[in-house]
This record gives sequence, structure tokens and C-alpha cells, in this order.
Amino acid sequence: MYCCNICKNGIWQEVVIDDFIPCYNNQPAFSRSNGDELWVILLEKAWAKLHKSYERIEAGFAENVMRDLTGAPTEVIETDEDELWDKLNEAEAKQFIVAASAGSTPASKGNLEDLGLQGNHSYGILRSIEVIDKMEDKVRLVQLRNPWGDFEWSGDWGDSDTFNWTPELKKQCGWTN
Repeated sequence: MYCCNICKNGIWQEVVIDDFIPCYNNQPAFSRSNGDELWVILLEKAWAKLHKSYERIEAGFAENVMRDLTGAPTEVIETDEDELWDKLNEAEAKQFIVAASAGSTPASKGNLEDLGLQGNHSYGILRSIEVIDKMEDKVRLVQLRNPWGDFEWSGDWGDSDTFNWTPELKKQCGWTN
């Protein structure tokens, strides 16, 4: 038996669950942990119980998840806002948790997939930084984390991009392999 505190609609609630995890082919059917960690699948089960099913927590909005799990207020910033970059940097300076939700329309999903991203998916934003590339141009970079972890960005500025990533830029960004 496990108990998780989740803040639903501004009210902290204790959610009690057992350790029977839905599985498929001897693997957890939904979230997976690194190694022997249990907290991810237990927290997901508690959140699903609070919402009455796993199906009802699929493809939600990042701001709802973060508010429920942290109790902290959230703000949604549309990408067409002029101050998006300033808001990202302000959030990073204040060590806020930041996520990006990607593509819910067929057109936006197609555009994202052309870029190597998933539509109807959320990414954690780990960092935003502005650098000067080897052409002396300012480039704004955002480091994303794919919580599913099942594919790697392969476009410009990806880990395997040897054209844009110079040793100086790697050092400037604090890149480590």
C-alpha cells in the first residue's frame, strides 16, 4: 500500500493505491522507470486513480499535471507571444519547472514530425540559452527532454550535429556527452 499527496483543484488529497501495476508483455503498460525505481509508476497510478482511469490522464495538458503534482500555480504562454524568450529565461532564472506542449492539430503535428518532434506530446524544458555560432549569428537554443525517451533529436543542434556544435560552443553551453 502506498499513499501519494496530489493537489487536485487546489486541494491536497491523499490517494491510497496498491502495488498491482497494469502490465503488458511483462512490462508496465504505461510509464516506465529507470532501473528499479517505483515512484514513477506509483505516482502515475495514483494520478490515474484520482482521475478515475489511465485513459483520462492520457495526452493531457502539461500545466494541469504540474499543478496537480506540485500544487504550484501555472501559466500558459502561447508561442506567438513576443515575450516568449524573455519568459523562458525568467523562468530558468527562478528555477521554475517548464514544459512545452507540442501540436494538437493535424497540420501542426505534421510540421513537428518534419522537425523530428512528436505531435500531441509534452516536453520538459531543461534550459534556454543564447549563443554566437561560428557564422557570428545569435542563436537561441532550448534544451528539451522527451519524457518518453524513445527517440533522439537528429536535426540541427542535435547530439550528432558536427556542423553547428563546435568545441567552443559545447564549452559555452556546458555540454557533456
